[in-house]
Amino acid sequence: MKQIERVAIYSRKSRPDETDEGIKRQLQFLIEKCDESGWEYEVFQEVGSSQDINRPELNKMLDRVQGFHYDAVVVTDQDRLSRTTSGFSHIKDILTNYGVQVVTSSKIYDYATQEDDLMSDMQSIVAKQEYLNIKKRLVRGKRQSAKEGNWVGGQTPVGYQYDPTTKKLKPDDRAPVIQKIYSLYLAGKSSTDIARQFEIEGLVTPSGSKWDKARISVILANPVYKGTVIYGKTKISKTSKKPSGAPRQVKSADSIVIDEAHEPIIDPETWERVEDIRKSRLQRAPSARIGKQVFTGLIRCGLCGRTHSFQRRKGKELRVTSCQTRHYQEDGSYTTCENKGCRLDNFEKIFYSMLEDYVNQLELYLEQIKGNLKESKDTPLDEKMQLEGQVKKIDAQIKKVQKGFIAEIYTEEEAQKEIKQLKSYKEDTEKQIEKLNKKSKGEALDELEESLEKIRSFLDGTSDSEAKEINELLRKHIDYIEYVRVGNHKAKIEMDVHFKGNSSA
Repeated sequence: MKQIERVAIYSRKSRPDETDEGIKRQLQFLIEKCDESGWEYEVFQEVGSSQDINRPELNKMLDRVQGFHYDAVVVTDQDRLSRTTSGFSHIKDILTNYGVQVVTSSKIYDYATQEDDLMSDMQSIVAKQEYLNIKKRLVRGKRQSAKEGNWVGGQTPVGYQYDPTTKKLKPDDRAPVIQKIYSLYLAGKSSTDIARQFEIEGLVTPSGSKWDKARISVILANPVYKGTVIYGKTKISKTSKKPSGAPRQVKSADSIVIDEAHEPIIDPETWERVEDIRKSRLQRAPSARIGKQVFTGLIRCGLCGRTHSFQRRKGKELRVTSCQTRHYQEDGSYTTCENKGCRLDNFEKIFYSMLEDYVNQLELYLEQIKGNLKESKDTPLDEKMQLEGQVKKIDAQIKKVQKGFIAEIYTEEEAQKEIKQLKSYKEDTEKQIEKLNKKSKGEALDELEESLEKIRSFLDGTSDSEAKEINELLRKHIDYIEYVRVGNHKAKIEMDVHFKGNSSA
């Protein structure tokens, strides 16, 4: 066994809700051991599950190991590194290949020897079994506590505080805000309306941020406010996975629901009335729920570049209009653009499918860079360059319309309308550039994640946003939707969605 001079100390706390005293004592013990042995040391400590191999500090330490920086890794027990058989095997292979020993409170392991290799494997299996047994006991304890009406749902909902003596929720001084949200909703206000009213009144959340429609919608849908406790509503799927490979959360068939578990802030009858209103709103089709303006300014003729509008024929279905661009001849005669209109619901089916693919790509992107921003190839500078390029494109389009007016392709009224719309796009884009100049990469990631959640709610039919807000959301991600439909009434729709930062969908 080679002499130890330089070591890495690794200290891990399993859960964020555990006290810091445990990790401090753990770290103090390891440092004292290094001092007594005369070893030089570098400390790596973090909060993370033993089941997760992708821990930032662990990976940082392993990178240093592969740079031949240490003779040993010092931990209280082997299971601090990992309790999964595959995870521990992966770590052990790295340590063995680089000649690094593992020092615990009871033994120094050299995995290059057959004896220590076998012993470590056996201890890893025992540690995994112990972890599973502890997990089962915790789950059983929580389920039993939930059946007694106790609060075991994690973070305390706004308007309540947790009473450690009774183990139940009780209303706090923010309960009147919750009551006001329900009252305004029953009076006909939407989540967006309530958020705007709260902003005017200066009401903020417990964290000091603005109330937004998403947070208000969550409160309106939460049965905890009528005194109901629900435990085990979702579970980790064993078959369904995200694009990243991580398991998805799915609805559980054996959830525990206990009514009258604690004092309600909203009486059950009022809560049920609100729930009926919410369901009736969400059952409407997207076009009926958010209005015809959602695609305003986004649909562009693929033949001549002109922006399409919408119309409703004699009270019937909403339609994307045919392109009305006139192409003048030298003799003063003209022909109209061949691009035909279509029913909006047929347009939506194709668009939503393409938007779904885009959202899936965003989800994959977020999964890849979350917790490790440096791996991301996209930067705020990249986004800024894209937006600046968009400004140049808009300027070119304005000049094109101006030339079209001179060539009598556009009437004065048409040219003014088109230029006004383009200038509005330019102003919005310049505002995005201004925000980006003040935004860190982490903030940009948070904003992207929030935007993704909003698009998801729109696709799932759970969004109660107004048409203008949905339109603004789409504009953040889409330059324009190129649309072509030439021929008779059976002609198919051809669509190309130009997402920001991409050439097309």
